[in-house]
Formats: sequence, C-alpha cells, structure tokens
Amino acid sequence: MRMFAVAGVFLPLAAAQSAVFTHIEASADHTTLESALNKVTAVKDALADANGPFTMVAPTDAAFTAALPELGIAAADAATLLDRADLGEILKYHVLSTTAKVNPLTAGDMTTVQGMTATVTVSTDTPPVTKVVGSNSDGVTISSSADVGTTNSEEHAVHVCTDRILLPKPVYQVASEATSTFSTLVAALDTAGLADVKTGLGLQNGGALHTVFAPTNDAFAAYLAARGIDSDTLLADGELANIVKYHILAGKVMAADVATGEVDTLYGAAGKLSLVKGTSTVTVDGVTVASEVLAGNGVIHQIPSVLMPNVVEVAKGSSDFSNLVEAVGAAELVDTLTGAGPFTVFAPTNAAFDAYLAKVGKTMDELKADKDALAALLKYHVLPTEVMLGDATTSTPASVEGSTLDLVKTGADLTVNGVAVAAGTANKQAGNGVVHVIGEVLEIPAASTPTKNVVELAVDNSLANLVSALEEVPALKTLLEGADKHTVFGPTDTAFAAAVSALGEDDLAGVLGRADLAEILEYHVVVEETKAEALVAGDVMSFQGTNIPVTVDGAKKMVDGAEVTTADVMATNGVLHVINQVMLPPSVAETLGADNDFSILVEALEAAQLTATFGWANKGGAMHTVFAPTDAAFQALIDGDASIENKAALLALPNLADILKYHVVSGKVMAAGLTDGEVDTLHSTAKLTVTGAGSAPMINDNAVATADILAGNGVVHKIGAVLSVPAEASTDTEASGAAAYG
Repeated sequence: MRMFAVAGVFLPLAAAQSAVFTHIEASADHTTLESALNKVTAVKDALADANGPFTMVAPTDAAFTAALPELGIAAADAATLLDRADLGEILKYHVLSTTAKVNPLTAGDMTTVQGMTATVTVSTDTPPVTKVVGSNSDGVTISSSADVGTTNSEEHAVHVCTDRILLPKPVYQVASEATSTFSTLVAALDTAGLADVKTGLGLQNGGALHTVFAPTNDAFAAYLAARGIDSDTLLADGELANIVKYHILAGKVMAADVATGEVDTLYGAAGKLSLVKGTSTVTVDGVTVASEVLAGNGVIHQIPSVLMPNVVEVAKGSSDFSNLVEAVGAAELVDTLTGAGPFTVFAPTNAAFDAYLAKVGKTMDELKADKDALAALLKYHVLPTEVMLGDATTSTPASVEGSTLDLVKTGADLTVNGVAVAAGTANKQAGNGVVHVIGEVLEIPAASTPTKNVVELAVDNSLANLVSALEEVPALKTLLEGADKHTVFGPTDTAFAAAVSALGEDDLAGVLGRADLAEILEYHVVVEETKAEALVAGDVMSFQGTNIPVTVDGAKKMVDGAEVTTADVMATNGVLHVINQVMLPPSVAETLGADNDFSILVEALEAAQLTATFGWANKGGAMHTVFAPTDAAFQALIDGDASIENKAALLALPNLADILKYHVVSGKVMAAGLTDGEVDTLHSTAKLTVTGAGSAPMINDNAVATADILAGNGVVHKIGAVLSVPAEASTDTEASGAAAYG
C-alpha cells in the first residue's frame, strides 16, 4: 500500500475504486488529491465508473501547496488541509456535472457536482489557454488533459492544473456579489464587531461550514423603518453583532435536510432559532424561507425579515444577567417573556441582585422560594410596550405587575424610579422588545391612592391609539373621565394596528372613522370596577350590551381571546387592564349564525353573497337592523308557494338578494326607537311599514316575536314571516316565481 506524507504525517491510501481514481493514484504528481479522496470516501465512492462519465479538474501537489496561503494555512500546517470540514465541498467542486466526458473544455458556465457553477474560459492565443474560474477570478490553468478509459470504453476526462486548486466561492463572497439582495447584510459583516464572523464565512476559516438565514435589503429596510433609525445608526449599534450572529448556524443545513426543532446559533446556546419543516416550506422563527443559495462552505437561505432573539435570550446572552435569568426561570416567567410582547425590560445586573439580596437579608435560594413574590418583583421591571431610550418620556407607565414606574427624562438621560439607565448599555434590541441595563433592583412601592382616571392612565401607558379612538367617541370619553367606576380593557397600539386588516380597513384612520367604532369601544368597558382576581371563567356584561367571555389558564386571564398583559392599573374611577388584541363583539352575521332559529336565513345570506355585509371586515363599519324571519317562517313560504319546490329552490331564486335586503334597515334601531310609518330598507325602492311602535311593534302587520337581539354592528328583531316586497317595487326578474315575495 502506498503512503502519502504531509508535513511528516503519513496517511494510508485505500484501494482504487474507479478509473478516475486509478488514474490519479498512478500519478506521482497527485498524491495530495489522492489522499484527499481517501479522506472523503463519499466523494471517492461517487467517482465509481458506474456513476460516470466524469469530467474532473485534477490539481497537482504543487497546486495544493500554492493554495495554502489562499486558505490561510501555514506551510508547516499543511496536514490540516485534509482535516477541513469543507474538504468534501472542495473536491466535489472539481468534478463537472456532465452527461458525457468533456475534452477539450469549452468556454461557458458549467455546474459542478457540488452544485455551484464554475466558469470555463478559453483564450484566443495559439495554443489557447484554458482556465476554470471559481472563487479566484484568476482561475486555475489547465496544463494538460487526458481521456481516462475503463476496461470497456473511454468515458472520463481528467484536466490537470498546477497553479492552484479550484475553490468554490465562500458564503461571504456569494453574499457580497449579490449586492441588490444582501448589501446591507454584507455591510454589517464588514463592521469591526463582526470581523470574526466575516472570517468564518470566508475561505480562511479552517474549513468550517455555516448556514446563514440572510435577511434581504428590503428586510433590513423594514427593520430600520420599524425602529425609526437609518443604516448608519444600525451599523454603529453595539447590538448589531448579536443580531447578525442570531441568523447563523454552525454546519451546512440545506432546506431538504431541515428538521423541525430548535437549533443553536452563533449568538450562543441562549439564542436558539425555531425551525419548522412543512410539506413544501421551511420557516425559521415563523418566517418563511424564500430561496436557497449554495456556497462553498455552507448555504444561504434568503428570508424577508430580520430575526431577533427574544428578551430572555438577550439576557441569557450576557453573563452579567445570570442572576436575572435564574430568577426568571424560578418564577416561571420564561413563557411570558418569550411571547409576542412587545416588552421593555429594565434588567438588573448580577451586582444589582447581590446588593438587593444583602439589603433584604436573603440568599438567592430564599428569594426563589417565594415564587409569587419573585414573579411580582420581576414583572415590576417589565413594561408591556417597547420603549427605546430615545423615545422615552417623563411618565408613570404601569408595569406588567400593575404598579407604576416613575420615568424621568432629562435631555437624553433617563431614570426609572431614580435609577439611571445608561445610554451605553440601553437599547439591547430583541425580537419582542428591548432590554435596558440598570444597576439596581427596583422595589415595588407600597400601595398608594390613584390620582388619575382611566383615560389619563391610557395616555401614561402608551395606549395612544385607544386614546385617539376615544376622541372620536366624545360621550364615552367623557364617561370614562367621570367619577363613576368602570373597568376598561385597553388594547395596545400594536393590537390596533393588527385590527386594521381584520376590520377591512386600509389604515388606522379608517378604523377611527368607522360608524361602529363606539360599539367596539363600548365592548371594552364594564360598568363596575373589576380587578383581575375577580375575572373568573364565564361572562361579564360589556357596556355595549353583549357579553365578554372570560377564560382563565393558570395565571393567564383571557377576555374574548385577548390576553391581559398588564392587570390592575388602578384609576380614580376604576381599573385599566392592558390587552394584546382589539376585541370585537359578535357581528350581526355571527349573532344570526349562533341562533338555530335562523339557519335558513344564514344559508340564504350566503347564497345571496350578503354575509360579508353583516360581518366585521366591512369597510366603513356600517351598522344594520335586521328583521329576521325564522326557519318556520321560511318553511311556511316554501309550503305556501307552489313555485318554490323546496329550500334549494328558495336559495336559487334570482331575486333572493332583493328579498333579503327588504328585511334590513340601515343603522342600529332598537325596538324602542321604532316609530310608526314607512322606513327605507337596503332594497333599492321598497319600504317597510311600522305600526304599533312603543308597545307591540308590527312590521308590515307581522309581529316582532323577539326584539333587540344585540350584535356589535347592529341589532336583530326576530319575526315569524318572510316579508313580501310590494308589487310596485318588483323588478322584471321578480315577476316570475315567488312574485309575492320579491
């Protein structure tokens, strides 16, 4: 058996497996290539004749030696070349993916077995000079070529190069050449704080492989806009290194090889990405991977968002917060603080915790023993909104614990309860908020008498959109500024932003201009003071008139699906609970759907494509009053009209929409608001006649069986007949089939 020596280390060579390998093994100039193939047996085995034909660029020993500086390897450490994790990628890049041997090489791009492209150039010299270009623009020069035959035929081609080895472009080079897509990411990698990461993504990295989830330029632009900063500020941000490291995994993970679960990043074991492998997609921290770009030492997955560690991961990423991290775990707050947020965390250092423990005369174990008290203490350090240092104002916002913090802004300086928030250690950005380092543990103040009403507390707690909405409903705002006790469930600004699309609007201004805005806001108000401890599973009656369902999951309180993120912010006239969603009372469509008496009416509205008219995604928020025929009323119509054979025939009537519109009046008209006389309907011409208003109202001489079934965007009055559209209002299509009803 032949042996190959690299810097005094002798490596045994395996038996030949293919004509190509036999050719290389027989060459005295290719001992390094031979040993490399023996080192990466998967590549050598792939060169078996049965898998051919092959066209291979074969570097000589001199070429490998010449490549050492390019790979950052000292001559004395030449043996380490064969230990590189990317050796297999380099070897596969020397094999062209062709259906037949290529000899001579022709100019053009050629795909390699590694998956990336190499470019062949052929000069016009005599004789022509052929080069294959990879990461180095000078390429490798082909000095000789040979057809390599098997016992049956000549089917392989080997092209020898002596000047350097053919290296695929590393991750950093691939990204830097895609300027229209990744220039911001590359600019970040070029900063001093990421010099080690940039090296790790280059050729001189010892052969390490990496996977990069790479935000596009558009993703960074959106991130900058959301933070209100420019690219220069981002590149100077001390947290930039951690942000970028959070996007990079050690090792090469192709999309096809992704396994659902959490994986460590270069940010550290504390910063784990959540990968989910779907049927046809891969998501990382909930963001869908758009495309996959190969590199010689890894892979780039293009993503449309900048990923961020959560506030707990930010804390875990610094050894100076080990006490805080330990306390958060003991208080079982990890799930809360890794949630969507946003949060602002005033994070005491280890020294701050040590000083606090000395002050209260406890050990950390004793502090952790009272889990409820510890949880309250930690929640007092958290705001349920994101407040960057530059955006902070002098105010008294409520913490997640419920007690208020005293923020004082003097110029650019901020204190919280008199403790300085140093600019140099503030603004540690997280995906669900921001962390500000502080040098003291904040102590919860003794209970005090509230001095502000619920509207003023909404201002203090950064519920600006709620306050703007109340400005549009003066009567409700005045009520909540008065002396009577109320409970207000206050949606965050983020919750209002999310409600824009749910309500079918284009922007927040559209929400604030809706006709049903007062109904929506009133659904967030309870006419008594109800603290969190009194919120138990069941229903509470809203000021709007419909019930708010309450669910309880341990310490978590949910109102109509919205989580109470900050409870018991006490006011002079009640209590404010901050919630993470805008709640919507049942719409007219939902109210009808919940009553078994209206199943045919619900089907009819769907058949006539009118359901959306009575739902929430209804731009402008128009309200409606529906005189709703019961199933029995519809069945009586079917039984009494020979032209309507059955329910299917009813739902197929060409004038069904007009029949239904005749049962609907614009606006919300309670039974007490009905007046005798004619009233317009959604039908283009037909009017309803109201009699008996004030006592026993009749609609077209049909009694209202059940009045005032409340909905969020209107009201339903149950009637026992399908109303007949007056003949003079009928259209041509109404003249045939069920003429009396359309």
